[in-house]
Amino acid sequence: MKKIVSLLLAAAMMLSLAACGGDGTTSAPPSEDPGTTSAPPASTQPAEPVTDEPQYGGTATIYYPKFYNYFDPSMMDEYQFSFWYETLWVIDWGLNDPETYNFGPGQVPMEYMAGQLATDTGVFDEAAGTLTVTLRDNVYFQEGAPYNGRQFVAEDVVWSYSRLLGLNGYTKVETEYDWASTLNMLAGVEATDEHTVVFTFNEGMANTIALTQLLNAKVNIGGPEWDELSETEKADWHNAKGTGPYILTDYVPDNSMTFTRNENYYGVDERHPENKLPYIDTINLVYIADSSQILTQAQAGQLDWFGENGKDVLSLDQISQLTAADVGTVYPFTSGSPSAIALKVGQEPFSDIRVRQAMQLAIDLEAINTFLGNTGEVVVPGLWSTALSWSTVDEWPDDLKAQFTTKTADLAANQEKARQLLADAGYADGFTFEVELDPTTNLELFQVAASYLQQIGITMEISVAAEMMEAVQHSQDYTDPRQSAGFGGGFGEYNLAFMMTGNGAMPNAYGHDDAEYLEKLDAMGKATSAEEQASLAEELDQYFPAQHWAILVAGVQPNYDFMSNRIGGYSGEKIYYKGNMRTFWARLWINE
Repeated sequence: MKKIVSLLLAAAMMLSLAACGGDGTTSAPPSEDPGTTSAPPASTQPAEPVTDEPQYGGTATIYYPKFYNYFDPSMMDEYQFSFWYETLWVIDWGLNDPETYNFGPGQVPMEYMAGQLATDTGVFDEAAGTLTVTLRDNVYFQEGAPYNGRQFVAEDVVWSYSRLLGLNGYTKVETEYDWASTLNMLAGVEATDEHTVVFTFNEGMANTIALTQLLNAKVNIGGPEWDELSETEKADWHNAKGTGPYILTDYVPDNSMTFTRNENYYGVDERHPENKLPYIDTINLVYIADSSQILTQAQAGQLDWFGENGKDVLSLDQISQLTAADVGTVYPFTSGSPSAIALKVGQEPFSDIRVRQAMQLAIDLEAINTFLGNTGEVVVPGLWSTALSWSTVDEWPDDLKAQFTTKTADLAANQEKARQLLADAGYADGFTFEVELDPTTNLELFQVAASYLQQIGITMEISVAAEMMEAVQHSQDYTDPRQSAGFGGGFGEYNLAFMMTGNGAMPNAYGHDDAEYLEKLDAMGKATSAEEQASLAEELDQYFPAQHWAILVAGVQPNYDFMSNRIGGYSGEKIYYKGNMRTFWARLWINE
């Protein structure tokens, strides 16, 4: 379980660290002015959908930053798994475009959801507290063990959901995801016939909030044959089978995955109903450690896509070079999370909020924003992403805003306040502490932050773990004196916020035991009205930053997806949303 939990935290940490130094080289941090870097010219997203004719065949190559060496359907929420596993519902392809789709994961309104293995979003009976779902009857599992190409039926859905919650006599399986909070609306799930499933809601939770949460839950569907496999067989990638558009045909751990077209896939292209999906014969997911090689391969037409945190893949200068090469399109978007120092607040001196306040006041976020190459204003989030309606950053009281002053002109005054806070807390002479970074983190960014802390007498010693998992394990050990790079707020969904800052399936990122915060966060997840949920969310949006469990070193930053000119059928849709990978690549083709 610890390993599984660590994997999720590693993935989430990568999402929050949206400021990679590209090739990993560093220079000495500036003492006062970090300097400037020009932001790259971003390509403009196409205004109209691509109209070229679909083609079958060819091979696409996708950059992928990490691989997971387990295959249980209940433990998977990553790009790689979505090629062979499917869910009951996905974001409606027709609505997922750059103009209309601007929701965080887990917050997509139910009218934006469409059936995948389900025919539609089902029949919701609020009075009875049930959702009745009709399943596709033309779906078959991929050939080979454990399912051997049999038809997908309702009992597969019952199995997939029951083992997550301990329903129907199944022992609750330990997973990387906190399904207890995600699916807390469910009291039961049963098959009424081979192609009908009825979900029963817990008392008081048959409402549109809970329904939306259920539709958004990315529960991969397998079948009970999985339980018959030995542990060795479950760890064998050859048994990674589902109902999806692609079949895993080769796997080199931590290096690459190869997928081939599932000839028996049921899907058709809504834009071209006469065409069966998928179009592309082979998709290669590859990891490339050296950013210069990523750039070279993309420029040469050998790499077709990277995304989610494109600035973690290439530096701003490298993105500029790629844009200038005119081999594809760079799509800008705003990442969901800032970069921060995650403090273990049970340790001294970080148990004293005055120390934490002093650390934040000492850092010039405006100068760091310029240093990273960002030309716009610093975006400081609360608990929630500023893209969500729950965000209240614009309405923060003046005293809270003042704690996150980003103007260089205010730095001297802020640092004087910081020194006084340290003196009041008994640290007039400062102190020394260590931060351990994972290898993907922008070392130079944290060196710059260290230079500002040094100006108020705090020495931040920085080390880099040999591998990501080592850093993650140390971050979860509250007795380890090393702090870590982690979450500074800006969460795009409740469930991730619950897991990382509350009492989820893993330890919260800061080791806090703040009863008031935990009570509010728990109540938000159990809210039975949109008004109650929003009210609690807005309270938390100010409560979280006021605690300074995380010290921001960079605000929310612009980011980039890249798609090569070889790929047809793409119009700038939000590919970085994981659930869309199931429908995304099946609908694209290669123009050759």
